[in-house]
Amino acid sequence: MKSILNIRLRWMTGLLFFVAGTAPLTMTRAAEETPTVLAVAACDSFAEIREQFAWLGGLIGIPVLGGLPDTYAMMTTGGKGLQGLDINRPIGVVVSAQGDASLIHGFLPATDANILIETFADISSRSMIEMTDAGEWVVVTPQGQPVTINDPDDMLSSITSHLSVGVKLFPSHLPETLRDSLLDSAEQSLGSTEDTIPQQLLGGLPVEGFDKDVAGDLLAQVEAVLVGFAVEKQTNQIFLESRTIFLEDSTAGAFLATAGDVEPSLSLPPQVGQYAMQLQIAQSLNDATQLKDLEEGLLGRIEQIKQIQLGEWVRRIRAVVLPQILESGTFELVAGVALPENVEGEPPLPSVVLGIGIADGNAIVEQLKGLVTEADAIPENISVEFDVAEDEGFSFHDIMMMPLGKVTLAIGEKCIYAMTRLADESEYKAMSSEPTNGFQPIASANVRLESLLDGVAGLPPEMSIIVEDIKPRGELNLLVRPITRGLAIRLTADGEAVQTGAALGTRASALMPRNTVIGD
Repeated sequence: MKSILNIRLRWMTGLLFFVAGTAPLTMTRAAEETPTVLAVAACDSFAEIREQFAWLGGLIGIPVLGGLPDTYAMMTTGGKGLQGLDINRPIGVVVSAQGDASLIHGFLPATDANILIETFADISSRSMIEMTDAGEWVVVTPQGQPVTINDPDDMLSSITSHLSVGVKLFPSHLPETLRDSLLDSAEQSLGSTEDTIPQQLLGGLPVEGFDKDVAGDLLAQVEAVLVGFAVEKQTNQIFLESRTIFLEDSTAGAFLATAGDVEPSLSLPPQVGQYAMQLQIAQSLNDATQLKDLEEGLLGRIEQIKQIQLGEWVRRIRAVVLPQILESGTFELVAGVALPENVEGEPPLPSVVLGIGIADGNAIVEQLKGLVTEADAIPENISVEFDVAEDEGFSFHDIMMMPLGKVTLAIGEKCIYAMTRLADESEYKAMSSEPTNGFQPIASANVRLESLLDGVAGLPPEMSIIVEDIKPRGELNLLVRPITRGLAIRLTADGEAVQTGAALGTRASALMPRNTVIGD
Protein backbone atom coordinates (compact mmCIF):
# COMPACT_ATOMS: atom_id res chain seq x y z
CA MET A 1 0.00 0.00 0.00
CA LYS A 2 2.82 2.41 0.88
CA SER A 3 4.55 1.99 -2.48
CA ILE A 4 1.33 2.74 -4.33
CA LEU A 5 0.63 5.88 -2.36
CA ASN A 6 4.18 7.17 -2.81
CA ILE A 7 3.38 7.56 -6.51
CA ARG A 8 1.06 10.45 -5.61
CA LEU A 9 4.03 12.44 -4.28
CA ARG A 10 6.65 11.46 -6.89
CA TRP A 11 4.78 11.75 -10.16
CA MET A 12 5.18 15.51 -10.64
CA THR A 13 8.98 15.41 -10.33
CA GLY A 14 9.15 12.25 -12.42
CA LEU A 15 7.12 13.80 -15.23
CA LEU A 16 9.33 16.89 -15.28
CA PHE A 17 12.57 14.93 -15.66
CA PHE A 18 11.08 12.45 -18.13
CA VAL A 19 9.93 15.22 -20.45
CA ALA A 20 13.23 17.04 -20.06
CA GLY A 21 15.18 13.90 -20.84
CA THR A 22 13.18 13.00 -23.91
CA ALA A 23 12.98 16.46 -25.48
CA PRO A 24 14.80 16.55 -28.84
CA LEU A 25 18.25 18.08 -28.28
CA THR A 26 18.41 19.51 -31.81
CA MET A 27 15.56 21.98 -31.24
CA THR A 28 16.38 25.68 -30.99
CA ARG A 29 14.23 28.38 -29.38
CA ALA A 30 12.56 31.07 -31.46
CA ALA A 31 12.93 34.09 -29.18
CA GLU A 32 10.24 36.23 -30.76
CA GLU A 33 7.42 33.68 -30.58
CA THR A 34 4.91 33.13 -27.77
CA PRO A 35 5.03 29.56 -26.35
CA THR A 36 2.14 27.30 -27.33
CA VAL A 37 1.03 25.10 -24.42
CA LEU A 38 1.06 21.37 -25.27
CA ALA A 39 0.40 19.85 -21.85
CA VAL A 40 -0.23 20.85 -18.24
CA ALA A 41 0.01 18.57 -15.20
CA ALA A 42 -1.08 19.65 -11.73
CA CYS A 43 -1.93 18.35 -8.28
CA ASP A 44 -3.63 19.79 -5.22
CA SER A 45 -1.78 21.87 -2.67
CA PHE A 46 0.45 20.06 -0.18
CA ALA A 47 -1.96 20.91 2.63
CA GLU A 48 -4.82 19.30 0.72
CA ILE A 49 -2.66 16.24 -0.05
CA ARG A 50 -2.02 15.86 3.69
CA GLU A 51 -5.76 15.93 4.40
CA GLN A 52 -6.51 13.43 1.63
CA PHE A 53 -3.91 10.96 2.89
CA ALA A 54 -5.28 11.31 6.43
CA TRP A 55 -8.83 10.75 5.14
CA LEU A 56 -7.80 7.66 3.17
CA GLY A 57 -5.78 6.29 6.09
CA GLY A 58 -8.72 6.65 8.44
CA LEU A 59 -11.09 5.12 5.91
CA ILE A 60 -9.07 1.94 5.32
CA GLY A 61 -7.73 1.60 8.86
CA ILE A 62 -4.12 2.67 8.21
CA PRO A 63 -3.83 5.99 10.11
CA VAL A 64 -0.07 6.23 9.53
CA LEU A 65 -0.84 7.24 5.94
CA GLY A 66 -1.67 10.71 7.24
CA GLY A 67 2.03 11.32 7.96
CA LEU A 68 3.35 9.90 4.69
CA PRO A 69 3.44 13.20 2.71
CA ASP A 70 5.63 14.90 5.32
CA THR A 71 7.83 11.82 5.64
CA TYR A 72 8.42 11.78 1.91
CA ALA A 73 9.07 15.54 1.84
CA MET A 74 11.74 15.14 4.53
CA MET A 75 13.37 12.29 2.60
CA THR A 76 13.38 14.27 -0.66
CA THR A 77 14.94 17.41 0.85
CA GLY A 78 17.48 15.65 3.07
CA GLY A 79 15.64 16.48 6.27
CA LYS A 80 14.95 20.16 5.49
CA GLY A 81 11.22 19.68 5.05
CA LEU A 82 9.08 22.21 3.19
CA GLN A 83 10.83 25.47 4.05
CA GLY A 84 9.69 28.24 1.74
CA LEU A 85 6.90 26.20 0.07
CA ASP A 86 3.38 27.64 0.02
CA ILE A 87 1.45 24.55 1.09
CA ASN A 88 -1.92 26.09 0.17
CA ARG A 89 -1.42 26.41 -3.60
CA PRO A 90 -1.17 23.72 -6.33
CA ILE A 91 2.01 22.28 -7.84
CA GLY A 92 2.41 21.73 -11.58
CA VAL A 93 4.35 21.19 -14.80
CA VAL A 94 3.78 22.94 -18.15
CA VAL A 95 5.13 21.65 -21.47
CA SER A 96 5.06 24.13 -24.35
CA ALA A 97 6.43 24.62 -27.84
CA GLN A 98 8.03 27.78 -29.16
CA GLY A 99 8.70 27.42 -32.85
CA ASP A 100 10.50 24.08 -33.07
CA ALA A 101 11.70 24.23 -29.48
CA SER A 102 10.36 22.09 -26.63
CA LEU A 103 10.04 24.00 -23.34
CA ILE A 104 9.46 22.39 -19.93
CA HIS A 105 8.59 24.37 -16.79
CA GLY A 106 7.92 22.99 -13.31
CA PHE A 107 6.22 25.26 -10.77
CA LEU A 108 6.55 25.19 -6.98
CA PRO A 109 4.41 27.75 -5.09
CA ALA A 110 6.56 29.79 -2.73
CA THR A 111 6.15 31.89 0.39
CA ASP A 112 9.88 32.68 0.12
CA ALA A 113 11.42 31.68 -3.21
CA ASN A 114 15.05 32.00 -2.05
CA ILE A 115 14.51 29.75 0.97
CA LEU A 116 12.64 27.21 -1.18
CA ILE A 117 15.49 27.12 -3.72
CA GLU A 118 17.95 26.53 -0.87
CA THR A 119 15.70 23.76 0.50
CA PHE A 120 16.23 21.79 -2.73
CA ALA A 121 19.94 22.65 -3.06
CA ASP A 122 21.16 19.16 -2.10
CA ILE A 123 18.72 16.89 -3.98
CA SER A 124 20.41 14.34 -6.25
CA SER A 125 19.04 15.79 -9.51
CA ARG A 126 19.94 19.41 -8.71
CA SER A 127 22.74 19.53 -11.30
CA MET A 128 20.26 18.73 -14.09
CA ILE A 129 17.88 21.63 -13.41
CA GLU A 130 17.76 25.34 -12.81
CA MET A 131 15.51 26.89 -10.16
CA THR A 132 14.48 30.51 -10.76
CA ASP A 133 12.89 33.00 -8.38
CA ALA A 134 9.64 34.27 -10.00
CA GLY A 135 8.09 35.96 -6.94
CA GLU A 136 5.21 33.73 -5.87
CA TRP A 137 6.68 30.77 -7.77
CA VAL A 138 9.93 28.90 -8.10
CA VAL A 139 10.26 27.88 -11.75
CA VAL A 140 12.13 24.62 -12.41
CA THR A 141 13.61 24.17 -15.90
CA PRO A 142 16.23 21.89 -17.47
CA GLN A 143 19.75 23.30 -17.39
CA GLY A 144 20.24 25.84 -20.16
CA GLN A 145 16.56 26.46 -20.88
CA PRO A 146 15.30 30.01 -20.28
CA VAL A 147 12.15 30.80 -18.31
CA THR A 148 9.35 31.85 -20.69
CA ILE A 149 6.34 31.29 -18.36
CA ASN A 150 6.26 32.66 -14.82
CA ASP A 151 2.54 32.76 -13.93
CA PRO A 152 0.89 29.32 -14.31
CA ASP A 153 -1.95 29.95 -11.84
CA ASP A 154 -4.85 29.80 -14.34
CA MET A 155 -3.40 26.76 -16.13
CA LEU A 156 -2.96 24.78 -12.92
CA SER A 157 -6.29 25.77 -11.42
CA SER A 158 -8.09 24.66 -14.61
CA ILE A 159 -7.07 21.15 -13.53
CA THR A 160 -7.22 21.30 -9.73
CA SER A 161 -10.69 22.88 -9.80
CA HIS A 162 -11.91 19.50 -11.10
CA LEU A 163 -9.32 16.94 -9.96
CA SER A 164 -6.84 16.23 -7.21
CA VAL A 165 -4.24 15.11 -9.75
CA GLY A 166 -4.58 15.57 -13.50
CA VAL A 167 -2.93 15.99 -16.87
CA LYS A 168 -4.36 18.25 -19.59
CA LEU A 169 -3.17 17.67 -23.16
CA PHE A 170 -3.74 19.87 -26.24
CA PRO A 171 -3.40 17.53 -29.28
CA SER A 172 -4.41 20.16 -31.84
CA HIS A 173 -1.49 22.35 -30.67
CA LEU A 174 1.17 19.77 -31.49
CA PRO A 175 3.82 21.05 -33.93
CA GLU A 176 3.79 19.15 -37.20
CA THR A 177 7.18 17.55 -36.63
CA LEU A 178 6.22 16.29 -33.15
CA ARG A 179 2.80 15.07 -34.33
CA ASP A 180 4.35 13.13 -37.21
CA SER A 181 6.91 11.62 -34.85
CA LEU A 182 4.17 10.45 -32.45
CA LEU A 183 2.11 8.98 -35.30
CA ASP A 184 5.15 7.16 -36.69
CA SER A 185 5.83 5.65 -33.26
CA ALA A 186 2.19 4.60 -32.91
CA GLU A 187 2.22 2.99 -36.35
CA GLN A 188 5.35 1.02 -35.49
CA SER A 189 3.81 -0.16 -32.21
CA LEU A 190 0.29 -0.96 -33.47
CA GLY A 191 0.91 -1.95 -37.07
CA SER A 192 -0.48 -0.39 -40.24
CA THR A 193 -3.95 -0.92 -41.68
CA GLU A 194 -2.58 -3.83 -43.69
CA ASP A 195 -1.98 -5.70 -40.43
CA THR A 196 -4.78 -7.16 -38.34
CA ILE A 197 -5.16 -5.85 -34.79
CA PRO A 198 -8.50 -7.09 -33.41
CA GLN A 199 -10.65 -4.58 -31.57
CA GLN A 200 -8.30 -1.62 -31.61
CA LEU A 201 -10.44 1.36 -30.72
CA LEU A 202 -10.33 4.64 -32.58
CA GLY A 203 -13.00 7.21 -31.97
CA GLY A 204 -15.09 4.61 -30.15
CA LEU A 205 -15.16 2.18 -33.11
CA PRO A 206 -13.05 -0.93 -33.77
CA VAL A 207 -10.67 -0.71 -36.73
CA GLU A 208 -8.18 -2.99 -38.40
CA GLY A 209 -4.65 -1.83 -37.63
CA PHE A 210 -3.57 1.80 -37.35
CA ASP A 211 -4.18 4.48 -39.96
CA LYS A 212 -1.89 7.51 -39.61
CA ASP A 213 -4.15 9.75 -41.69
CA VAL A 214 -7.25 8.92 -39.62
CA ALA A 215 -5.35 9.32 -36.35
CA GLY A 216 -3.85 12.61 -37.53
CA ASP A 217 -7.28 13.96 -38.45
CA LEU A 218 -8.59 12.92 -35.03
CA LEU A 219 -5.73 14.65 -33.19
CA ALA A 220 -6.34 17.80 -35.21
CA GLN A 221 -9.99 17.87 -34.04
CA VAL A 222 -9.22 17.51 -30.32
CA GLU A 223 -8.74 20.82 -28.54
CA ALA A 224 -8.00 19.36 -25.09
CA VAL A 225 -8.01 16.11 -23.11
CA LEU A 226 -8.11 16.15 -19.30
CA VAL A 227 -7.36 12.94 -17.38
CA GLY A 228 -6.91 12.39 -13.65
CA PHE A 229 -8.49 11.44 -10.33
CA ALA A 230 -9.98 13.20 -7.35
CA VAL A 231 -10.55 12.57 -3.67
CA GLU A 232 -13.79 14.06 -2.38
CA LYS A 233 -13.72 13.91 1.40
CA GLN A 234 -17.07 15.66 1.76
CA THR A 235 -18.96 13.06 -0.27
CA ASN A 236 -16.75 10.14 0.80
CA GLN A 237 -15.79 9.25 -2.77
CA ILE A 238 -12.85 8.76 -5.08
CA PHE A 239 -13.27 9.10 -8.82
CA LEU A 240 -11.30 8.84 -12.06
CA GLU A 241 -12.33 11.16 -14.88
CA SER A 242 -11.47 12.00 -18.46
CA ARG A 243 -12.79 14.96 -20.44
CA THR A 244 -12.33 15.39 -24.19
CA ILE A 245 -13.06 18.77 -25.79
CA PHE A 246 -13.29 19.04 -29.59
CA LEU A 247 -12.80 22.12 -31.75
CA GLU A 248 -15.96 24.05 -32.64
CA ASP A 249 -15.90 23.08 -36.32
CA SER A 250 -15.01 19.40 -35.74
CA THR A 251 -17.22 16.49 -36.81
CA ALA A 252 -17.02 14.85 -33.37
CA GLY A 253 -17.89 18.09 -31.60
CA ALA A 254 -20.94 18.61 -33.80
CA PHE A 255 -22.14 15.07 -33.16
CA LEU A 256 -21.69 15.22 -29.39
CA ALA A 257 -23.48 18.57 -29.25
CA THR A 258 -26.80 16.75 -29.75
CA ALA A 259 -25.93 13.16 -28.78
CA GLY A 260 -27.61 13.63 -25.40
CA ASP A 261 -30.81 15.11 -26.84
CA VAL A 262 -32.94 12.05 -26.12
CA GLU A 263 -35.60 11.15 -23.55
CA PRO A 264 -34.84 7.71 -22.02
CA SER A 265 -37.79 5.31 -22.24
CA LEU A 266 -36.53 1.93 -20.97
CA SER A 267 -36.27 0.51 -17.47
CA LEU A 268 -35.32 -2.78 -15.85
CA PRO A 269 -38.11 -5.00 -14.46
CA PRO A 270 -38.39 -5.33 -10.66
CA GLN A 271 -35.95 -7.81 -9.19
CA VAL A 272 -35.99 -9.78 -5.94
CA GLY A 273 -33.08 -8.14 -4.17
CA GLN A 274 -30.87 -5.73 -6.09
CA TYR A 275 -29.19 -6.02 -9.44
CA ALA A 276 -25.48 -6.65 -8.94
CA MET A 277 -24.72 -4.81 -12.18
CA GLN A 278 -26.77 -2.36 -14.23
CA LEU A 279 -26.13 -0.55 -17.50
CA GLN A 280 -28.14 2.08 -19.34
CA ILE A 281 -27.36 3.87 -22.61
CA ALA A 282 -29.44 6.47 -24.42
CA GLN A 283 -27.78 8.29 -27.31
CA SER A 284 -29.25 10.16 -30.25
CA LEU A 285 -28.06 8.81 -33.62
CA ASN A 286 -28.05 12.18 -35.26
CA ASP A 287 -25.43 11.78 -37.96
CA ALA A 288 -25.59 9.62 -41.10
CA THR A 289 -21.93 8.69 -40.82
CA GLN A 290 -22.46 7.56 -37.23
CA LEU A 291 -25.31 5.29 -38.31
CA LYS A 292 -23.12 3.72 -40.95
CA ASP A 293 -20.30 3.23 -38.45
CA LEU A 294 -22.71 1.60 -35.99
CA GLU A 295 -23.99 -0.79 -38.65
CA GLU A 296 -20.69 -1.68 -40.28
CA GLY A 297 -18.36 -1.22 -37.35
CA LEU A 298 -18.99 -2.18 -33.75
CA LEU A 299 -22.20 -4.18 -34.14
CA GLY A 300 -21.05 -5.54 -37.49
CA ARG A 301 -18.37 -7.49 -35.64
CA ILE A 302 -21.03 -9.97 -34.64
CA GLU A 303 -20.90 -11.28 -38.20
CA GLN A 304 -17.36 -12.42 -37.57
CA ILE A 305 -18.38 -14.80 -34.78
CA LYS A 306 -17.62 -18.15 -36.38
CA GLN A 307 -16.05 -20.04 -33.52
CA ILE A 308 -19.26 -20.70 -31.58
CA GLN A 309 -22.26 -22.72 -32.62
CA LEU A 310 -24.70 -19.80 -32.32
CA GLY A 311 -22.66 -17.45 -34.52
CA GLU A 312 -24.75 -17.72 -37.70
CA TRP A 313 -28.03 -17.54 -35.82
CA VAL A 314 -26.89 -14.46 -33.89
CA ARG A 315 -25.86 -12.85 -37.17
CA ARG A 316 -29.33 -13.39 -38.61
CA ILE A 317 -31.02 -11.93 -35.53
CA ARG A 318 -28.71 -8.93 -35.80
CA ALA A 319 -29.84 -8.45 -39.38
CA VAL A 320 -33.41 -8.19 -38.08
CA VAL A 321 -32.84 -6.00 -35.02
CA LEU A 322 -30.12 -3.57 -36.13
CA PRO A 323 -32.14 -1.82 -38.89
CA GLN A 324 -34.91 -1.29 -36.33
CA ILE A 325 -32.43 0.43 -33.98
CA LEU A 326 -31.14 2.67 -36.75
CA GLU A 327 -34.65 3.55 -37.89
CA SER A 328 -35.62 4.61 -34.36
CA GLY A 329 -32.91 7.30 -34.46
CA THR A 330 -31.73 6.44 -30.95
CA PHE A 331 -29.42 3.81 -29.53
CA GLU A 332 -31.10 2.96 -26.23
CA LEU A 333 -30.18 -0.03 -24.10
CA VAL A 334 -30.67 -1.27 -20.54
CA ALA A 335 -29.04 -4.34 -19.01
CA GLY A 336 -29.07 -5.90 -15.57
CA VAL A 337 -27.42 -8.89 -13.92
CA ALA A 338 -28.69 -10.35 -10.63
CA LEU A 339 -26.73 -13.14 -8.97
CA PRO A 340 -28.54 -15.97 -7.16
CA GLU A 341 -28.75 -15.89 -3.37
CA ASN A 342 -28.35 -18.77 -0.90
CA VAL A 343 -26.38 -20.85 -3.40
CA GLU A 344 -26.16 -24.55 -2.60
CA GLY A 345 -24.49 -27.23 -4.66
CA GLU A 346 -23.89 -26.30 -8.28
CA PRO A 347 -24.14 -22.50 -8.73
CA PRO A 348 -27.13 -21.60 -10.93
CA LEU A 349 -26.85 -19.12 -13.77
CA PRO A 350 -27.38 -15.44 -12.97
CA SER A 351 -30.55 -13.64 -13.98
CA VAL A 352 -29.85 -11.41 -16.99
CA VAL A 353 -32.12 -8.79 -18.57
CA LEU A 354 -31.37 -6.88 -21.77
CA GLY A 355 -33.64 -4.22 -23.29
CA ILE A 356 -33.22 -2.33 -26.58
CA GLY A 357 -35.24 0.49 -28.14
CA ILE A 358 -36.61 -0.23 -31.64
CA ALA A 359 -38.82 1.41 -34.27
CA ASP A 360 -41.55 -1.22 -34.73
CA GLY A 361 -42.08 -4.19 -32.43
CA ASN A 362 -44.77 -5.81 -34.56
CA ALA A 363 -42.46 -5.85 -37.57
CA ILE A 364 -39.73 -7.56 -35.53
CA VAL A 365 -42.10 -10.32 -34.41
CA GLU A 366 -43.08 -11.08 -38.00
CA GLN A 367 -39.45 -11.05 -39.17
CA LEU A 368 -38.39 -13.40 -36.36
CA LYS A 369 -41.20 -15.80 -37.24
CA GLY A 370 -40.04 -15.74 -40.85
CA LEU A 371 -36.49 -16.42 -39.73
CA VAL A 372 -37.52 -19.51 -37.78
CA THR A 373 -39.27 -21.00 -40.82
CA GLU A 374 -36.07 -20.86 -42.87
CA ALA A 375 -34.30 -24.16 -43.32
CA ASP A 376 -31.30 -24.66 -41.02
CA ALA A 377 -31.95 -21.27 -39.42
CA ILE A 378 -31.89 -22.59 -35.83
CA PRO A 379 -29.33 -24.98 -34.29
CA GLU A 380 -30.61 -28.36 -33.08
CA ASN A 381 -30.17 -27.49 -29.40
CA ILE A 382 -32.53 -24.48 -29.67
CA SER A 383 -36.32 -24.44 -29.82
CA VAL A 384 -38.59 -21.40 -30.21
CA GLU A 385 -42.22 -20.96 -29.13
CA PHE A 386 -43.93 -17.76 -30.24
CA ASP A 387 -46.88 -15.96 -28.62
CA VAL A 388 -46.81 -17.82 -25.31
CA ALA A 389 -48.54 -14.85 -23.60
CA GLU A 390 -49.63 -11.22 -23.98
CA ASP A 391 -49.88 -8.45 -21.38
CA GLU A 392 -50.53 -4.71 -21.79
CA GLY A 393 -49.18 -4.42 -25.32
CA PHE A 394 -46.28 -6.87 -24.90
CA SER A 395 -46.10 -10.23 -26.66
CA PHE A 396 -43.93 -12.97 -25.13
CA HIS A 397 -41.88 -15.60 -26.94
CA ASP A 398 -39.75 -18.36 -25.38
CA ILE A 399 -36.41 -19.62 -26.65
CA MET A 400 -35.10 -22.83 -25.07
CA MET A 401 -31.30 -23.15 -25.33
CA MET A 402 -30.06 -26.38 -23.83
CA PRO A 403 -28.26 -26.68 -21.51
CA LEU A 404 -28.32 -22.94 -20.78
CA GLY A 405 -32.05 -22.72 -20.05
CA LYS A 406 -34.85 -20.42 -21.23
CA VAL A 407 -34.72 -16.91 -22.65
CA THR A 408 -37.99 -14.99 -22.95
CA LEU A 409 -38.42 -12.17 -25.47
CA ALA A 410 -40.88 -9.48 -24.41
CA ILE A 411 -41.65 -7.31 -27.44
CA GLY A 412 -43.55 -4.04 -27.17
CA GLU A 413 -44.36 -1.32 -29.65
CA LYS A 414 -40.99 0.45 -29.31
CA CYS A 415 -38.82 -1.96 -27.35
CA ILE A 416 -37.64 -5.54 -27.06
CA TYR A 417 -36.44 -7.25 -23.87
CA ALA A 418 -34.57 -10.54 -23.52
CA MET A 419 -34.65 -12.20 -20.08
CA THR A 420 -33.15 -15.42 -18.76
CA ARG A 421 -35.73 -17.44 -16.86
CA LEU A 422 -36.17 -20.80 -15.19
CA ALA A 423 -37.44 -23.50 -17.54
CA ASP A 424 -40.65 -23.94 -15.51
CA GLU A 425 -41.32 -20.23 -14.98
CA SER A 426 -44.70 -19.40 -16.49
CA GLU A 427 -45.58 -15.87 -15.29
CA TYR A 428 -45.38 -13.16 -17.96
CA LYS A 429 -45.79 -9.48 -17.06
CA ALA A 430 -45.49 -6.33 -19.15
CA MET A 431 -42.42 -4.15 -18.72
CA SER A 432 -42.78 -0.78 -17.01
CA SER A 433 -43.36 2.17 -19.30
CA GLU A 434 -41.47 4.46 -16.90
CA PRO A 435 -37.76 5.05 -17.57
CA THR A 436 -35.14 4.33 -14.91
CA ASN A 437 -35.11 7.00 -12.22
CA GLY A 438 -32.23 9.44 -12.20
CA PHE A 439 -30.63 8.41 -15.48
CA GLN A 440 -29.21 11.14 -17.70
CA PRO A 441 -27.83 10.39 -21.19
CA ILE A 442 -25.44 9.23 -22.52
CA ALA A 443 -24.53 6.17 -20.43
CA SER A 444 -24.45 4.94 -16.85
CA ALA A 445 -23.28 1.70 -15.22
CA ASN A 446 -23.51 0.61 -11.61
CA VAL A 447 -21.90 -2.29 -9.72
CA ARG A 448 -23.02 -3.19 -6.18
CA LEU A 449 -20.16 -5.05 -4.52
CA GLU A 450 -22.34 -6.62 -1.82
CA SER A 451 -24.63 -8.23 -4.39
CA LEU A 452 -21.73 -9.12 -6.67
CA LEU A 453 -19.49 -10.78 -4.08
CA ASP A 454 -21.93 -11.92 -1.40
CA GLY A 455 -22.59 -15.35 -2.94
CA VAL A 456 -19.22 -16.84 -1.99
CA ALA A 457 -20.34 -20.37 -2.88
CA GLY A 458 -20.88 -19.28 -6.45
CA LEU A 459 -17.39 -17.82 -6.83
CA PRO A 460 -14.27 -19.65 -8.04
CA PRO A 461 -12.42 -21.33 -5.13
CA GLU A 462 -9.46 -18.93 -5.21
CA MET A 463 -11.84 -15.95 -5.00
CA SER A 464 -13.95 -17.55 -2.27
CA ILE A 465 -10.89 -17.84 -0.04
CA ILE A 466 -10.23 -14.11 -0.38
CA VAL A 467 -13.85 -12.99 0.10
CA GLU A 468 -15.06 -15.39 2.81
CA ASP A 469 -13.79 -13.29 5.76
CA ILE A 470 -14.82 -9.95 4.25
CA LYS A 471 -18.23 -8.34 4.06
CA PRO A 472 -18.13 -6.52 0.70
CA ARG A 473 -19.92 -3.18 0.65
CA GLY A 474 -20.13 -0.14 -1.57
CA GLU A 475 -20.79 0.79 -5.18
CA LEU A 476 -18.85 1.56 -8.33
CA ASN A 477 -20.47 3.90 -10.84
CA LEU A 478 -19.51 4.76 -14.40
CA LEU A 479 -21.04 7.88 -15.95
CA VAL A 480 -20.68 9.07 -19.55
CA ARG A 481 -22.14 12.52 -20.16
CA PRO A 482 -21.96 15.19 -22.86
CA ILE A 483 -20.27 18.48 -22.01
CA THR A 484 -19.76 21.61 -24.11
CA ARG A 485 -18.19 20.41 -27.40
CA GLY A 486 -17.11 17.20 -25.77
CA LEU A 487 -17.56 14.12 -23.62
CA ALA A 488 -16.79 13.34 -19.97
CA ILE A 489 -16.32 9.84 -18.50
CA ARG A 490 -16.20 9.34 -14.72
CA LEU A 491 -15.67 6.17 -12.65
CA THR A 492 -16.61 6.67 -8.99
CA ALA A 493 -16.01 4.46 -5.95
CA ASP A 494 -17.77 5.33 -2.69
CA GLY A 495 -16.07 5.04 0.69
CA GLU A 496 -17.37 1.54 1.36
CA ALA A 497 -16.08 0.35 -2.03
CA VAL A 498 -12.65 1.80 -1.20
CA GLN A 499 -12.70 -0.05 2.13
CA THR A 500 -13.71 -3.28 0.38
CA GLY A 501 -10.94 -2.87 -2.20
CA ALA A 502 -8.34 -2.28 0.51
CA ALA A 503 -9.58 -5.30 2.51
CA LEU A 504 -9.52 -7.52 -0.59
CA GLY A 505 -6.01 -6.35 -1.45
CA THR A 506 -4.76 -6.99 2.07
CA ARG A 507 -6.40 -10.42 2.15
CA ALA A 508 -5.04 -11.40 -1.27
CA SER A 509 -1.56 -10.22 -0.31
CA ALA A 510 -1.63 -12.27 2.89
CA LEU A 511 -2.55 -15.42 0.94
CA MET A 512 0.18 -14.99 -1.68
CA PRO A 513 3.09 -17.42 -1.33
CA ARG A 514 6.21 -15.79 0.06
CA ASN A 515 9.42 -15.92 -1.99
CA THR A 516 12.15 -17.97 -0.41
CA VAL A 517 15.84 -17.22 -0.72
CA ILE A 518 17.89 -20.21 -1.74
CA GLY A 519 21.50 -20.18 -0.59
CA ASP A 520 24.51 -21.07 -2.70
